[in-house]
Amino acid sequence: MAKRKRHTTAKKQRTDSIASSPSVNIVIPVYQRFDLLSECLRAIPDAVGEYDYSVVIVDNGSPPEVANDFYAGICDPKIKIIHNKENRGFPRACNQGFNHGFAPYVMFLNDDVILKPNSISYMMKEMDADPKIGISGAKLLFPDTTDLPQTETERPAGKIQHVGLATNIRAEIFHIFIGWSPDNPKVLAVRDVYAVTGAAMLVRRSLFSKAGKFNEIYGQGTYEDVDMCLTIRQMGYNIIVVQDARGIHHTGATALTYNIGFPLNENRMIFMQRWQKNLDWSEWWHE
Repeated sequence: MAKRKRHTTAKKQRTDSIASSPSVNIVIPVYQRFDLLSECLRAIPDAVGEYDYSVVIVDNGSPPEVANDFYAGICDPKIKIIHNKENRGFPRACNQGFNHGFAPYVMFLNDDVILKPNSISYMMKEMDADPKIGISGAKLLFPDTTDLPQTETERPAGKIQHVGLATNIRAEIFHIFIGWSPDNPKVLAVRDVYAVTGAAMLVRRSLFSKAGKFNEIYGQGTYEDVDMCLTIRQMGYNIIVVQDARGIHHTGATALTYNIGFPLNENRMIFMQRWQKNLDWSEWWHE
């Protein structure tokens, strides 16, 4: 009887442990802009909704005199902070954060993206319902107000920043419907897409690992997200945008504020060398 009782207790402990383990790990690479990171973090509990979660912040070499004061104020046990001595780039920072979790889903999230309530929950439910979805993305809008340059053509207030990525006839990657109204019928019709941005990307952990994680050949970043989407697409999985998942994206907030450059042309050449024989013309999907 005693042995049976101990066995039952151990089984209950294992069940409790499984029940309390996160459903999603949220990975946020950071370099300063702690004002936006604060907003990003405050939005996460409501964005996750009913699911349990953990957050891994990968600080990419923010000056200690600024970073230490900010992180000293974080006491949430759900949040883990990794400190890099230098800026190791977006792909590598994301991979670092990925290695510090075990949840079946991983959400890669820019620190300049502020998600609306239940956004991550909507994305997870879509993927729970269809095992052939490998990656889901969110509908991201430009902010109504920002400390960055903003005109009718540059960061237009409240308009579409991201609702998926496509390729044109010249094999160039571009944001579809950028600058359009988020409620335009063509925008609302978007679901299956060629790729989504790494600024708000939910992926199955098993697939991300099997794909080899983000390719660190892209250095500071750009194109690693499209590369990952195409890799998982080649595995036979679909990429979607979840319309109910929304966020505000302060694009370029870190790069412009701290004059950080990205090797766009170099990375495009790397991307084309890897993928030019496999690229499809996808622009017509949304016409």
